[in-house]
Amino acid sequence: MHSVLTPSRKLLVLLMALTALGEISTQLIIPALSAIEWVMAAKPGSSLLALSVFVAAFGLGQLVLGPLSDRLGRRPILFAGLLVYLCATLWMLLANSMVEFITARALQGLGACSALVMARAIVRDVWQAEAGPALAMTVIGMLCAIVVSPALGGLLVRIGGWQAPILMALLVAGAIVLAALCFYRESNRQLDPQAGRLTKLVANYADLLKDSSFRALALTLAFTYGAMFAVIAGSSAVYIGLLHLSPSQYGMTISAIVAALIGGALFTQRNISRLGPDKIVSIGVSLAAFGAVATLAIHQGLGLSVLGLSLPQVLVTLGGGMVLPASVAGAVIPNAHRAGLAAGFMGFAQMAGATFSGVLLTALQDGSAWAMVFLNASFAFIAWSLFHLLQRRRRAAELAVQ
Repeated sequence: MHSVLTPSRKLLVLLMALTALGEISTQLIIPALSAIEWVMAAKPGSSLLALSVFVAAFGLGQLVLGPLSDRLGRRPILFAGLLVYLCATLWMLLANSMVEFITARALQGLGACSALVMARAIVRDVWQAEAGPALAMTVIGMLCAIVVSPALGGLLVRIGGWQAPILMALLVAGAIVLAALCFYRESNRQLDPQAGRLTKLVANYADLLKDSSFRALALTLAFTYGAMFAVIAGSSAVYIGLLHLSPSQYGMTISAIVAALIGGALFTQRNISRLGPDKIVSIGVSLAAFGAVATLAIHQGLGLSVLGLSLPQVLVTLGGGMVLPASVAGAVIPNAHRAGLAAGFMGFAQMAGATFSGVLLTALQDGSAWAMVFLNASFAFIAWSLFHLLQRRRRAAELAVQ
């Protein structure tokens, strides 16, 4: 019998890297999108689909892989996903057309999603009821990747062309596989032989979604991340194409904006045990909504500028850094017996918001920054409205029962 896996710094660092892999895969290549379109003779803007299909595969895969890990264990699902990731990333390097590149990118998203959902489920397995601060730390790892990767991606494109960021993602994934082989043993000690079966899966998700608090957290996460993704996906065309920054200048600008995500996550890590997840989500979604609406107002009143676009987005990312870890903690911690299921659905909600945002951004794209700032403000305001509406309804229902 294997010994029980206990909390350790090495394990936490590994889980932070697993959580970061999806963002590394996206943020590194964003500065290379224009070069990829040129090399593959694709029409301008077509590379946005590569972002959207990754996000869609990343989100949908978690609905299945999370529950499967409740049944089969975290370890086999984790390593199968990482193997798919490595093969897909290698295919991206060898792609000769945009269709081929996008197909490989979808498989890369499917592989990367196993890393995120397994990391969150493993945190719940190992840290148990005290998982809140550890979950926040894993999110900090992801956010560090968001901060560093755009600038690194821009530098790599300048040095080695469009393939250099993809090669870097391949090397990072290989290092993660080696670390997981060394430091991770199976953490799910209560396998459910029925988990992952279609009828049980549907019943479990239906039961999970009966909880109004879970619904509020999932929807808030979806729309908050959708607000941020509108800027993540659209910023390259705006900063480079309209504001005439170089790829490296763009990477540094985006890195400075999203650095506030780490501040929000650090606040969560230090205060979640005292304030609770709901309070931190409330603070975070309010900051994000204010910053996003301010971005839209400045754009409409003063026009497009680097400072006018960037400064209010710091509030959006600061709030997002609170919402991401706190909403996941609030959803996963009460569901110890189905941590993979809960983590998978929250990952799906996060990616569903990003996919919806990305599809709308592609459809509304008109060569200006309007679609990006409008979607950013709309999604953030919807997140704020839904969270407070559903929380008020939950409190009213609790009072009625009393």
